[in-house]
Amino acid sequence: MSLSNELDILFSPSIRIQAQTIKPETVDALAVNEAVGALLRLKGKDAEQVSYVSTLKPQTAVALCRWMSDPAFWGAVGGITKQ
Repeated sequence: MSLSNELDILFSPSIRIQAQTIKPETVDALAVNEAVGALLRLKGKDAEQVSYVSTLKPQTAVALCRWMSDPAFWGAVGGITKQ
């Protein structure tokens, strides 16, 4: 299965669209990290992954979708420092 197909299964079309325009400074990296860990623990359990993603806060789901579709985005997220 291609990455695009997997993203279509995990995320709604509206989440996929929002993921294209999310700003790095709006990302809660800790929440996304937690979500990534949960998805890894559910590896091979597609229905459970879909169910888990549906419970995420919308902003976390958007950021997770962006992370999965564009790993380079995390360079921008990681470069943000709060003062």
